[in-house]
Amino acid sequence: MYRKILLSLLTLCLALPLFAQRQGVKNIPYIDQRRMHWGFLLGVNSGDLRVVHSGKNDWFAESPTVNPAFVVGLLGDMALTEHLNLRCTPSLYFQSREVKFHNALTDATRSQTLKTNYLSIPLSLKVATHRVNNYRPYMLFGASIDYDLAHEKEEPIVFKHVDVGIHTALGCDFYLPYFKFCPELRFNLGLLDMIDHKRKGLKDQTLMPYTDAISSAKNKGVSLIFFFE
Repeated sequence: MYRKILLSLLTLCLALPLFAQRQGVKNIPYIDQRRMHWGFLLGVNSGDLRVVHSGKNDWFAESPTVNPAFVVGLLGDMALTEHLNLRCTPSLYFQSREVKFHNALTDATRSQTLKTNYLSIPLSLKVATHRVNNYRPYMLFGASIDYDLAHEKEEPIVFKHVDVGIHTALGCDFYLPYFKFCPELRFNLGLLDMIDHKRKGLKDQTLMPYTDAISSAKNKGVSLIFFFE
């Protein structure tokens, strides 16, 4: 689904210059001249894990399935130049991922549902093209700080509270009669190892082999976000 959306956005970006000479009636023509504007966002996210095994024991972990997550947030946008904007989009990600463990020696298995509710605070630079009638493609780059509001202690693996990530996106502004509608395909990449290796306060020590089996696990994901500005 995401590949089809990305291909459609790329096709639109390439096709818009062909229609540049066909000038039509422009909706909300002065909206981009405002220094600041606000909005909100809704979307879905497919979160995944990049797992590196430690080799300390016979257990191996993987995240075989990707469950869609719901995203909701706010938007603050400041125009720096005609084609460059600084954006802050604090958002909540509600997601659930399955982690499966397999013992290569005994063929034993175990699974864990990893629930994470992230409060994400991204800061991004939006680089937009010239407006063509009621369309304006753009690219976006930025970084974010993510805080996990859900934290379960007595599980095979436990995530740390804070992650830092980078993201890039491709989208298009659609100028409707009363507001801008902006679909955006965003790629997120976490930079920190999220596994809590120390497990302070862990009561069930039989869970430690699962934690020791993983050297690092980092977040990654793809988001389809709809902005209303």
